[in-house]
Amino acid sequence: MIDPSRSPEQTPCPVRHRAITAPNRIAIHAASPLSYRQLDSRLNSLCQQLEQAGVRRGDHLAAVVRGAQQDVLLAWACVRSGIIFCPLNPAFPPARQAELATLLDATAFWSAGEIPAGSWQSLRLDFVHEQAADESDCMLEPARLNNMILTSGSSGTPKAVVHRLANHLASARGSTALIPLDQACGWLLSLPLFHVGGYAILFRVFLAGATLVLDDRSQPLKARLEQQPITHLSLVPTQLWRLLAEGFDPARTRLRELLLGGAAIPQPLVSRLCAMGLEPKVSYGLSEMGSQVCTTIPGNAGVVGHPLPGREVCIREQEICVRGATLFVGYYRDGTLDLPLDGDGWFHTRDKGHVTESGELVVEGRLDNLFISGGENIQPETIEQRLVDHPAVAQALVVPVPSDEWGQRPAAFIDWHGEPVPYPELATWIRATLPGFMVPDRWLPWPVQAGGLKPQRKLFQQWAIE
Repeated sequence: MIDPSRSPEQTPCPVRHRAITAPNRIAIHAASPLSYRQLDSRLNSLCQQLEQAGVRRGDHLAAVVRGAQQDVLLAWACVRSGIIFCPLNPAFPPARQAELATLLDATAFWSAGEIPAGSWQSLRLDFVHEQAADESDCMLEPARLNNMILTSGSSGTPKAVVHRLANHLASARGSTALIPLDQACGWLLSLPLFHVGGYAILFRVFLAGATLVLDDRSQPLKARLEQQPITHLSLVPTQLWRLLAEGFDPARTRLRELLLGGAAIPQPLVSRLCAMGLEPKVSYGLSEMGSQVCTTIPGNAGVVGHPLPGREVCIREQEICVRGATLFVGYYRDGTLDLPLDGDGWFHTRDKGHVTESGELVVEGRLDNLFISGGENIQPETIEQRLVDHPAVAQALVVPVPSDEWGQRPAAFIDWHGEPVPYPELATWIRATLPGFMVPDRWLPWPVQAGGLKPQRKLFQQWAIE
């Protein structure tokens, strides 16, 4: 265990700690695995290279990353060096990467591919060179600014969410309250490092002295689960439906913990998985809170459980508000940090919800998604949850479309995982538990061009109107 009596201003680097106490344990599982000793040695070299390149503590380093080994190494080298890590999506063209790096006031830029021209220093780094260290502790400063994660920008220009190192440490420690993780575990890095959910996995794994399993997509996921030391995994429901269709059996894997998120959780999917001996969990989180806020075993629709340690939740006028040790320090704008909190220190999420009598949070959907039809409020996520609870529906997304009579009416996109059923059957299914005005007027097939793990509602609304 890392000595808890250390000064609160500093904490030992967990990678160095394991390099000393368990040097041969595998830290990164990949085509060429790295032990904690090897990882520590490569980080030593990288930190020295960054220093020699003139990249200093507090500088902003824009990095085009997803989840390759070199991406992980650079991310943790920034943690050690006190450099503010600014990950960018490799799907963006270089011109867009340059725009975002400018927005983030990047002083240095790294990419395995093309590095766009700009006022920053272009970095060329050696990720395989190792430099041994003495056996003293490498100390981190939790109070330092650590990273800027760009939000998806659904409301226009993406926001740069800034965290301190302490926010991520608190997030990882609180996560273990409901998702146990130890040195015998391996967590698949299935989410990208430019997403807070992927970045958070590094902290969970290294604090626990566990193994980070890189996402080698050259093999099918089913084969990797059966062959690799993966005990922890995050998926969206459609990925799990596909796995089951391919004959996935948890008994043939080492899987202990499966987190479902990103969409409404289908009850038939949960029931099927539980019958196979694996009880999944569902989480609620957001970038501004360093990933997880609540986690629980799926039950009633929308219930995501009690807040994890280090998080607080309250409801203000039907809006979910959060605060705690994982709360970000602000949005980075024009060289300053803007932290939009109310007078009591709560961050307003724009998510609609309520708290049950037992204190569990129920997420009802985005307040921004609510629309009015003939004077009735319609929360599309309510309809979506009912639809995915139908045994034939893999995923559903509901958007408003114009109506001369009602102002707006719901249109539903349906993705089947088995044999399709007639749409009138789905309408009857909805009416069994929801009012008639929530039955969609239009039914549409799932667009082949949808792509991605998190559907973009604005695009679906455009497709529904076309």
